Amino acid sequence: MRDLRLSTPAWLVVLASVAGCEHGGVVQPPPPRSPAHYVSPTGSAAGDGSSARPWDLATALAGAAGKVQPGDTIWLRGGIYSPGAPLVSTVAGAAGKPVVVRRYAAERAVLDATAFSSDSVRRDFFIVRGDYTTWWGLEFTDSDLNRGTASRPNLLVNNASHTRYVNLTLHDGGIGFFSYPNRADVEVSGCIVYNNGWSVGTVGNGHGLYVKSDAGPMVLRDNVLFDQFGFGIHAYTDATDGLLNNITVDGNASFNNGLLSGSASGSNVLVGGLAPADGIVVDSNMTYFSPGVAFPNVWLGWSKSQVLNGSLQVRSNYIVGGAAVFDVHAWQSVTARGNTLAPGGGGEVVRLNDSSTTDAAGYSWGGNAYYTDPADTAWSYHDTTYTFAAWRAKTGLGATDQAMPTAPAAPAVFVRPNAYEAGRANIVVYNWGHLPSVPADVTGILQPGQAYAVWSVQALFGPPLVSGVYSGGAIDLPMTQRPPPVPVGMATSPAPTTVPDFDVFLLTRAS
Repeated sequence: MRDLRLSTPAWLVVLASVAGCEHGGVVQPPPPRSPAHYVSPTGSAAGDGSSARPWDLATALAGAAGKVQPGDTIWLRGGIYSPGAPLVSTVAGAAGKPVVVRRYAAERAVLDATAFSSDSVRRDFFIVRGDYTTWWGLEFTDSDLNRGTASRPNLLVNNASHTRYVNLTLHDGGIGFFSYPNRADVEVSGCIVYNNGWSVGTVGNGHGLYVKSDAGPMVLRDNVLFDQFGFGIHAYTDATDGLLNNITVDGNASFNNGLLSGSASGSNVLVGGLAPADGIVVDSNMTYFSPGVAFPNVWLGWSKSQVLNGSLQVRSNYIVGGAAVFDVHAWQSVTARGNTLAPGGGGEVVRLNDSSTTDAAGYSWGGNAYYTDPADTAWSYHDTTYTFAAWRAKTGLGATDQAMPTAPAAPAVFVRPNAYEAGRANIVVYNWGHLPSVPADVTGILQPGQAYAVWSVQALFGPPLVSGVYSGGAIDLPMTQRPPPVPVGMATSPAPTTVPDFDVFLLTRAS
């Protein structure tokens, strides 16, 4: 995807050929009951916001002199929106009546930061300052071929409360998404985030989702994050720069983040920093590092800090690979149950550094599964490694945990329905047996007789890997080797290939 202006991607051709369909798996909705307004790359402030006379983007983002009211929908027609200055949205809704800004039908609305991405100071490209707004189905990117050390703008910045960011694509920027800590009730859901960041030497910088939260709630749900220069999910703060309170990380697929600089520079999930974190829930996430990655996979509690965090619940996650698969540091209360952990060729499966781990001190740790030989010294406590039995004796944890010397032969498949669009789902496959294809049961996502299409998230803008009319039960997903997407400004991607071992797929309803 070197030049966004050259061609229409294959997925758009496929879906546009089916009347009334939208990439993202939902039939084009009927006209909304509240007023609808239209924007196009060729619109102007002199328009009236109708389909025939659309506004330019800046006019709509300012509320069009009061013409956009709470509950209205702003439809962005397809094309490239490439302003010469940062965009700031002040349009606002009200409680129960958000203003929705959404890509129209099967058209590809791309907000491109290239016009000012070569500034000497890295800046924010798109800033949301209006409360009660929803941003849906848009694509944010920077097509500038200069991958400088400080020239890539942050793509999308939340500086508002009661906001929703739904099924966006964020790629090839500086930081994909950032949220200020003093904003409340923010959700990022169903977004696909990749190839963000830059290098300083061999050190990667720039993260997929970089969030803070003074009060919360902050919800990161069912996003797919991969191949950033820095971290995938980076819930981090400095000592005087906000807090990390009431953050939920739920159902995300995060893999091979931190690998684009040539050395491991980021975790797939980090929650922790130089100020306390509290009220943290990490539930049902699926992460993966290719073999040999020397960085923690899921890192909960910043080990470079002396800060004592509050409560953490980490449940039902599937975590594979990394120098430490699961790194836990400095919590007063931890519930760790139902997680599956597997190393990726060496390293510790658990790295625990809390001062006290007794149940009386707030620890509840059990029902976890480890695909690691229990005789290996793969469990650590305060920087000393132990066998599984010795670690349990030392910490008093994991009485109901199980350690198995080998991974299963059968694949592990997770189907996550989209919270906002019927017929859309993320499908995550751990292909333990290296099968050429893996079945995924999508009963309840699709109904028999519905047309569908499936893409690898690593090839979103190519033709679908699978398409057809659903007849019920499982669909077969090909696990043949394919390269990761090439970052803009680079000849190839330094990230390793994950297939046939692992991949994430996007399923959408095509009619």
